[in-house]
Amino acid sequence: MGLVVATSLLTLKFFRAGADIVAAGFLVFAIGEGVLLSGTAADSQGSVPAFAAGTALWAAALVRISAPTRLHGALRLVGGVTALLFAITSARIYAGESLVPTSSPLPFLAYPLLVAKLLGWVWMLMREE
Repeated sequence: MGLVVATSLLTLKFFRAGADIVAAGFLVFAIGEGVLLSGTAADSQGSVPAFAAGTALWAAALVRISAPTRLHGALRLVGGVTALLFAITSARIYAGESLVPTSSPLPFLAYPLLVAKLLGWVWMLMREE
């Protein structure tokens, strides 16, 4: 729930700053996180449809957030790689593969990159005057 609130606030921040693509990315991220939250009440197999949809939305969001030069280059790179890993994860689920949120190597290896991206957003915001 914290990510939904935080990315909703970042949507407003970047929209007001005139960075519409980045703002749209944060909005899509918030929606993706909301979709993921809908699956948390189910068991690991029952949460797979919500997980596939949420990771697809995360991938789309991370591309929109990371593409413009608004962010530091390293953050953009981490965001791009994370988006790719989550896109592959959701595509594999949509193709019928039986993946759960804790499957290894994907999506398991994508989570540390997502956390790095989230920490990068915090670092970026703390550096602002």
